[in-house]
Amino acid sequence: MKEMLTNEQLVEHMKNKGIKFTIVSEEDAKEFLKNNNYYMKLAAYRTNYEKQTMERATKGQYINLEFAYLKELSTIDTRLRSLILEMCLDIEHHLKLKLLNELENEGDDGYQLIRKFVTKNDKVLKKINSHKSSEYCKALIEKYYPYFPAWVFVELISFGDLTYLCEFYREIYGKEIIDKKFLNLVRDLRNASAHSNCLINRLSDEIYGVPDKRIIDFVKKLRCVGKTSLSNNIKRSFMYNFIVLLYVYDKIVKSEAAKKNQYAALNEFLKHRVKKNADYFEKNNSIKSQYSFLEKVVDSLN
Repeated sequence: MKEMLTNEQLVEHMKNKGIKFTIVSEEDAKEFLKNNNYYMKLAAYRTNYEKQTMERATKGQYINLEFAYLKELSTIDTRLRSLILEMCLDIEHHLKLKLLNELENEGDDGYQLIRKFVTKNDKVLKKINSHKSSEYCKALIEKYYPYFPAWVFVELISFGDLTYLCEFYREIYGKEIIDKKFLNLVRDLRNASAHSNCLINRLSDEIYGVPDKRIIDFVKKLRCVGKTSLSNNIKRSFMYNFIVLLYVYDKIVKSEAAKKNQYAALNEFLKHRVKKNADYFEKNNSIKSQYSFLEKVVDSLN
């Protein structure tokens, strides 16, 4: 079993990989690793940089990579996760509203759909029951379990189970709340953000298959980016997922005040915090291209 490296050893390891310490000193880097972020999480962002393939002496070392760049990407990612979580909470709230309104329009008394759903998905009931010790939902579970009305049920289930419920509604009533594959991507982004997973550490990765036409049309209608920029950026995995998030947000959230606030917050983040050290990424075309693309999309929504 390998022993865990000290911060001093980690800095030496990074230097051997071609990572430089001319902006952030080695001593400051050690302090950052000690008090702010651990190595594996910080080092994840190095995959956004190319390695030397030609020169024997430097083969395998990163090209134009400073420790400061990794630190900056980590900080940007942290703030981005917070913004995504806020948007996902809005989506979750308005998704519940839409589902309840649709049930009312169908003449469902609020019990029919849920009884059918839990009959086919008894694991959801077990998950709810496992939370009955929580002070925040104990009273609701004790009062209604196992025959919940819809307006109580949606308050007790996870975002993932809410997406299944929306799909079940489509199966029963033949009407779609929103495409489940889009909700699944939103759920994945939400969970990754909630668990502090890195989001922008593999910006060159591409999606499997082709982008959904509805997502492409969503961006086209904004008239903010050229055909080449759209084609190049929409196939990037994180970028596609984030545009899906914006698409779902725009479709589901009906509160204009919520939209205004969230788009303004995103705009502020992109135009100010992300640009704070823009010179760090001047030589990284992938980061620059995707940033420019996203800035234009958000600016148009805002």
